[in-house]
Amino acid sequence: MSSDGFKRSVRANRHDRSPGDAPNLGRVARMPGTGMPKGKRRRRIRRGESGWRPNDDRQHLFLKWTLLFGGFAMLLLAGISWLWLSPKISAKGDRVELDPVEDDTKVRVIARFPSPSEQDAMAMVKRALAVRDPAAVGSLYRTGSASPEEIVRFLENLESVDGKISGYEWLSSMDANQLSIEGVQVNFENTSGLRNRVALLTPDVKGKWKIDFDSFARTAIPPWKEILQKGAESAVVRVYVGKDSYFNGPFHDDKQWICLGMVSPDTDELLFGYCNSDAAQAAAIDWILSKGGVKFFRATLELRRVEGAEPRQFEISRVLAQDWILSEVAFDEGFD
Repeated sequence: MSSDGFKRSVRANRHDRSPGDAPNLGRVARMPGTGMPKGKRRRRIRRGESGWRPNDDRQHLFLKWTLLFGGFAMLLLAGISWLWLSPKISAKGDRVELDPVEDDTKVRVIARFPSPSEQDAMAMVKRALAVRDPAAVGSLYRTGSASPEEIVRFLENLESVDGKISGYEWLSSMDANQLSIEGVQVNFENTSGLRNRVALLTPDVKGKWKIDFDSFARTAIPPWKEILQKGAESAVVRVYVGKDSYFNGPFHDDKQWICLGMVSPDTDELLFGYCNSDAAQAAAIDWILSKGGVKFFRATLELRRVEGAEPRQFEISRVLAQDWILSEVAFDEGFD
């Protein structure tokens, strides 16, 4: 090997340069911003360094979320306020519209005495229907228009009229007409089909619960035969009532009268009752029909005949009770 080759292999790696050449600094790390046009260089600012502020996009996003949560909170507060105020507003509206009967018919009667249980109510009805001694009638019945002897005769003939008792159904609270009322339906079965009666129990002044006989017997004064066949001028009847539209004779003007269909399980006749649209009786009927969306209901009515009317047409002169049990005050008095 020549000395020149050896020298080449161990020579320090250097570059000869001529006078005026730029010095060779070797490999140099690139500095931030290298190669960017002048005037457009930007220094990246990292979180945690002093002087950092959110950019415009973050400000807009923060504002949007703030408005969103604020709006949601306002809606939630409005909803809670409406739920709290709505029942009060509704109750206030009912009081304004129904002031004449607010305390008596809009809410359940405040019970002065504890109500019988389902078992006690049914047991009471069974004992009452088995009574055959007039002396025992007073302890189990609110006698109304009937004497103890008449009640016993009615009970003795009950099977021949309605059939054998096939069962009992508890109807629970049926308060009306300022009275606390518990109901039990008594079902009968005979050769012509099924029948039923409603036993309405109410407490006396001493708190003893008794069956109202007139409502159980569906008492009509005078009896239906005299009303329909002999043309009684006036009557008190217990009927099912619902809106109808039969306008004829003296009741032809549907602006002056409201028409009601009336039926009783004790007659096959469909009757028509009419109330003057401006009378307290019409207001009482409309109020009853407006409660709970009912289409028909039980009522105790006073009827009278009008000259020129058909035999089945009557004017409703009084609405005595919302159901078939009478209280000391007629139901329509609250609508005068």
